[in-house]
Amino acid sequence: MALSREQITQAALRILRSYGLADLSMRRIAAELSVQPSALYWHVQNKQELLVLTATSILEFCRGEDVPTLARSIRAALSSVRDGADVALIAVPASKEPLPGLAELPVMLQAAGLAEQEAEWGARTLMHHILAAVAEEQNAAALGADLDPRASEAFDFGVRAILKGVGAEKAAVDEPTLF
Repeated sequence: MALSREQITQAALRILRSYGLADLSMRRIAAELSVQPSALYWHVQNKQELLVLTATSILEFCRGEDVPTLARSIRAALSSVRDGADVALIAVPASKEPLPGLAELPVMLQAAGLAEQEAEWGARTLMHHILAAVAEEQNAAALGADLDPRASEAFDFGVRAILKGVGAEKAAVDEPTLF
């Protein structure tokens, strides 16, 4: 059976879910797939490209009819994979194209009335909020610390605060403004 990018990506996801980013290597993926590491490089140029493919796979089903719903979808997807936020933090600058889910944020902000540049910056601010929230929760879990029972509420508050701050309140149609 021929090796494919999809098989490599799925193996990377299995390793991430079980062991985390620190243990994700081309050698480990090759061992998981019972191939030589050199076989991977026919399909994936380097580890950065692998992380872009992996982040794309994690985020490919993120959807939302408005910014808060999309932000929650991205948060849930990244939270479902150990070190998901760290993978995305590497994949975002390494990718030639915006990652799924994250690519929709500026579009939604423009639809809410922001100019193109402001929508890009607002989307970037939202992305930082999402990634930081996921990283904090995943790091707390890894340390065995108690998780904040109101983390979801705090996350939603942050999304609404960002939308209000960038002047895109109408992008938050699923929740009343609490300000």
